[in-house]
Amino acid sequence: MHKLIVFAVALSLGLISAASATETWPKSRQQVLDASGRPLLVPSVVFFKAGTTAPLDVYSDAALTKPLAQPVKADGTGRFPRIYLPAALYAERVLGPYGDVLWYDDGLGYVPPNTDNGGGGGSVDPTAIASTGDVKWRLDAGIVPGWVRMNGRTLGGAGSGATELASATASAAFAYLWNTFPDAVASVVGGRGTSAASDFSAGKQIVIPTMQGLLQAGLDDMGSSPAGRLQTITDMTLTAGSTAATVLNSSRLAIGMTVIAPGISLGTTITDINGTTIALSQPAAAGSTGTVSGARFSALGDAQTPGQIGGDALTGLSNRNLPATLPGGSVTVSYPSQTYITHETLAIASISTASGSSPVINLQQGVANAQTGGSGPQTFSVSQPNPGGGLPVSNLPPSRLGTFYLKL
Repeated sequence: MHKLIVFAVALSLGLISAASATETWPKSRQQVLDASGRPLLVPSVVFFKAGTTAPLDVYSDAALTKPLAQPVKADGTGRFPRIYLPAALYAERVLGPYGDVLWYDDGLGYVPPNTDNGGGGGSVDPTAIASTGDVKWRLDAGIVPGWVRMNGRTLGGAGSGATELASATASAAFAYLWNTFPDAVASVVGGRGTSAASDFSAGKQIVIPTMQGLLQAGLDDMGSSPAGRLQTITDMTLTAGSTAATVLNSSRLAIGMTVIAPGISLGTTITDINGTTIALSQPAAAGSTGTVSGARFSALGDAQTPGQIGGDALTGLSNRNLPATLPGGSVTVSYPSQTYITHETLAIASISTASGSSPVINLQQGVANAQTGGSGPQTFSVSQPNPGGGLPVSNLPPSRLGTFYLKL
């Protein structure tokens, strides 16, 4: 920090020229010691442009005319030669005598201030500063000068009434959003005119793309072959005017996916899946009968278009989301045979005594027993009601919250 202040003061007094500003490597003429405090034999250092693996040229003279071959080696006492670097951010990797990495530090150095007041002088390394449209994340929720929060509010010129920033300093970000994204991502309040400049001058507002409650993700193709993580690509056969279509493989399709293919209207989604037959939310266009190679089925809007949004922290399961084969159950009951009395015979009898005979009525003469046959096993289905079920479950990965900012 002190070196940067001295540099800025010297630059402002005209003692040095920003165009030829250099920096001496802090380890120049210094020894690298081992863990025991002894000089390390012949260590070496390699320099890179900050945040990259691209080599950074370094020099043995302050005029930056004599480049040093890299890795730059120290002498037998572990002492590095004088090394000069251009005034820019850089990374350094210091190696031991056997090629082992002693340390790797990035983000070192500094960028000289821009003192160009119309009379020539310094410039700023454009690769070492944030550019309009860059996005950064901070752990806090404060307002940062030169940046706007990505909260779905608006920006515009002074007097525009924009809700996040109404200032002339918003012109570059306004043009970036206007020229880069459609209204679906960054809409212009009141509709788009002929150009970003005319809309900004007219006092219009543009909506800052929101990152509220969102995690950032990479495009599925990102300038290369699609990865197939946010979309499924397979052949699809259409019939003009029909919402029914067949696909070569439906194993990675889901209801609600957006369909992107020739002959399919914008915003068409899958509404049902039955084997390899899918139902579309809109019919195929006229003249679209036939097979489309490489139809794309996206989990959020279009997985290859910047600024798309989708997903949810919560989801609920329906019967269609359950496995094709569900657990079942039943109870089998066997009824045993039963013995019972079928009939009885009543008779009238008499008992002889010394005084004569006395009749006995309703005397049970005989009993016949019978047995019923069993009805056979009976099977009853078993249902398992789940009172209070049907609640959503969380899809949210481990996260930490902060604020996303867009560079003006």
